[in-house]
Amino acid sequence: MKVIDKIYDAVNGDRYVIETKECFHCNTTGRVEIQAPELFYLNQGKKVQEAVTSLSKDYREMLITGIHPNCWIEMFREEE
Repeated sequence: MKVIDKIYDAVNGDRYVIETKECFHCNTTGRVEIQAPELFYLNQGKKVQEAVTSLSKDYREMLITGIHPNCWIEMFREEE
């Protein structure tokens, strides 16, 4: 997990842009925005699912493994 930018927002709270690991399906990295307190909790050792409540489970998965939501669907969709 690599912080690549900070978004200053006095109204809604500061956010950080995190570059994720490389997705092993498409071989590219991703980016997610998380709230400043969430980054703090991650750095304190909390699990992603407990610390980052502003993201959907798909984007929390991307934060953990690097797999993009669309790549996940491509890899694991049911056969029609």
